Amino acid sequence: MRPYLRLLSLALLGSGLAPLITVCASYCASGTISVRFLITIAVIAVLVLALTVAFDRALIAFEPQLDRHARDQAVFLRSFPDRYVRIAIFGSAALSLFLELAMIRWQSTVFPFFAFYKNFSLLSCFAGLGLGYWMANRELIPLNFTIPLLAWQFALMLGMRYGMSEAQIASLSYLPFSEQLNMGLGAAKHFFETPHFYCVLAIIFLLTALAFIPLGQLCGALLERAEKLPAYGLNLLGSLAGVLLIFAVSAFWTPPLVWFVLAFAATLLFYVPTRSSLLPGLITAAVALVILAWPVSPAWQRIYSPYQLLEVGHNERGGLMLIRAAGHYYQRVWDLSRFNHNYSLIAIRNYYELPYRLYGQRKTVAVVGAGTGNDVAAALRRGSEHVDAIEIDPAILLLGRLGHPEHPYDDPRVHAIVNDARSFLRNTDHTYDMIVYGLLDSHTLLSHASSVRLDSFVYTVQGLREARARLKPGGLMSLSFSMLTPQLGRKLYLMMQQAFDGRAPVCVTAGYDGAVIFLEGKDKDLALPSALLQQFGFQDSTSVYADPALRADVSTDDWPFFYMPRRVYPFSYLGMFVLILLLSMFLVGNFIDEGPQFSHLSFFFLGAGFMLIETKGITELGLTFGNSWQVIGIVIAGVMVMAFLANCVVQWLKVERPEIPYVLLLASLLIGWWIARSGGFASTWMGRTATTIMLTCPMFFSGVVFSTLLSLRGRISTIMAVNLLGAMFGGLLEYNSMYFGFQFLYLLAGAIYLLALLWEFAGQKFDTASALEQQSAESMIV
Repeated sequence: MRPYLRLLSLALLGSGLAPLITVCASYCASGTISVRFLITIAVIAVLVLALTVAFDRALIAFEPQLDRHARDQAVFLRSFPDRYVRIAIFGSAALSLFLELAMIRWQSTVFPFFAFYKNFSLLSCFAGLGLGYWMANRELIPLNFTIPLLAWQFALMLGMRYGMSEAQIASLSYLPFSEQLNMGLGAAKHFFETPHFYCVLAIIFLLTALAFIPLGQLCGALLERAEKLPAYGLNLLGSLAGVLLIFAVSAFWTPPLVWFVLAFAATLLFYVPTRSSLLPGLITAAVALVILAWPVSPAWQRIYSPYQLLEVGHNERGGLMLIRAAGHYYQRVWDLSRFNHNYSLIAIRNYYELPYRLYGQRKTVAVVGAGTGNDVAAALRRGSEHVDAIEIDPAILLLGRLGHPEHPYDDPRVHAIVNDARSFLRNTDHTYDMIVYGLLDSHTLLSHASSVRLDSFVYTVQGLREARARLKPGGLMSLSFSMLTPQLGRKLYLMMQQAFDGRAPVCVTAGYDGAVIFLEGKDKDLALPSALLQQFGFQDSTSVYADPALRADVSTDDWPFFYMPRRVYPFSYLGMFVLILLLSMFLVGNFIDEGPQFSHLSFFFLGAGFMLIETKGITELGLTFGNSWQVIGIVIAGVMVMAFLANCVVQWLKVERPEIPYVLLLASLLIGWWIARSGGFASTWMGRTATTIMLTCPMFFSGVVFSTLLSLRGRISTIMAVNLLGAMFGGLLEYNSMYFGFQFLYLLAGAIYLLALLWEFAGQKFDTASALEQQSAESMIV
């Protein structure tokens, strides 16, 4: 208990200093530091330090009561009737994974930088759960700490995000990741601009890990009460239930209040059923929910779609709908149905209608990234007879249907489609006179499982080729994008050029939202009427992006990092890597005195390898079937199912040696790498089936290896802990794909699994030699 209490005091100190450091960094950047300001900061820092000392002494004073709660909880878990242990194992696993996914979603809606490094939230949860599993056989840390620590984190993050002015938290809008471009967020150019960023992340990491340690102990203690393989199977089924539950609540666009009501209710079920335990738990849960429900921005309607937090307000010009995503401008609705003397509105209308005005009416049109309907309305105004409007986020589509003044989605000529754009264009049998990419960008929206943006596979050479294949003869592609840098424009230019067999696109700088329009014909070169462009006030910028002096690398399905203009190693992510590594070592050093057995390190490598093939599998299956939230949910659930089936196979067939499963695992990875390198399977139902089998076989054989070794080794709680810490390492290694591509993950996972196999044999010999040496020493003493 004492190390845990020390870390609580450290978390309080960091929670008080993090806002101060952020304010100092923001004011230093703006050059508004004054003597009075420094004195104020110093006084507040002293008060925070004094409060921390008082808090630490209070914790020491209450330590006997906390120890009593810990003993009561241990007795309560041991007193569970055997008939309820299996249900408890299932329920605790479901709770831990549901709460983990809820935290990942919630954190990324408060501060955008969590969305750019989504693994950070995942790894902080893994750190806490792993430590909890590792300490499952020690005196328990009371589960009563979990809800108060989550309430603490809610108050800190929401207080900083909405309680501080934009000027005070301005320094958090500059990310330390310079390799990727970001919508609405700049990149820090100097090292001195980043320490406060890592300070805030370190405090959030610590608070999250401390909240999950009791949950890990709960899961581990319950696992120890059952046979290892059946207990692990129940743990997997519970994890599957947690995944399905979080995707179910996402399907109904529920807010975080609903997620955490369910999580807190489940947590309270494992509390010791006494007044002294349940009453504080109910009070802190109520406080946490009040903090979550507090109307932090009453002028904005908040909608939690299955993908992101959308904030809906109204712009100053005309009172029309304005949408923010993760706190940043995302989309704006315009009423362009009639001409007027407002020159800015005329320019915006000309922007949306430019392709039709340059190259004539188009009867059938597909709008990719239809959003709230501005591009759809433009197609209708220019006389299109059929418009397929593809939008992945159903909440945005509904907002457009209800709030667009031109009501384009109510027009019978429009067919609204909720789907991933790449998947739709690949699988549809419709062809079009024009395909319009309507400023499609994901801002801070990443895939559920990796560092890939949700729109990344739309903007690859292969994706543009598939779109070209859906054009009719004489058809036209119009791709608009808010140009963050000239290098990004050069990248799009080269991708269009490759997708259209070497024919270069024409480029128009439109001036609306920084957009540049790339135009290309399916089977012939296009010319830009200079007189018409001059009339509209637009500029031919083809020569700018055709300049070979601009260096850029094209995005492919293997390297789909569209927001990286150049293929460079993400060295700035190493700072995050080192931060997580140091924090994890710090936490382990506070709680763990002895190291794991030598042979247990093979479970570390198994965890790292599984995390890599899971990321690769989810990313690849998302590409195959679409990156919609339904597909991702099914795929993640499928990963759990494969691990459970592997566990069942080991029990049914009584597998006792891991050599053959290891060989099958390595062979499946090698085959998968070779097929991916050869271009993959065709986009037919047979090809998609073969892709599914190819990507899930390594997960299955990895599960067989893990369950086999689990049946032969020591305590399941320690093994689960080492496996989770290995998964953390694998999550960090996944960022190598940002340079080497996703095919490289096959080779990296294969090398790690081979290392696990070699370590297995070495560990057995080492543990045997250690046991013989210990027996010899004991006999000499006797």
